[in-house]
Amino acid sequence: MKDGSGQNVDLSGGFYDAGDNIKFGFPGAFTITVLSWSVIEYSAKYEAMGELDHVKDIIKWGTDYMLKTFNASAPSIDFLWAQVTTDTLQYKPFVYVYCSLLLPVLCVK
Repeated sequence: MKDGSGQNVDLSGGFYDAGDNIKFGFPGAFTITVLSWSVIEYSAKYEAMGELDHVKDIIKWGTDYMLKTFNASAPSIDFLWAQVTTDTLQYKPFVYVYCSLLLPVLCVK
């Protein structure tokens, strides 16, 4: 996975939306949040099904990716990678960056 390599960042991981090789940050964050909440509410059920470790691995995969989408170690967050794709047929290689005021800036490889 070379997502983000054109901008010298590692945006590998996470989940693709639909079937079009694009990762949308906000729907992905919502999905990971709801999945995490389901583990909080129903951890005994996941455990009974033998799926607790599996669902925790899924949550970790998604949150590890989310942590890569912004400058998490900086004193203040000044950018967020909100959309990522390498689908050259439909989207042409690009990554959308949402800056501190959430104004879209298109970064082309």
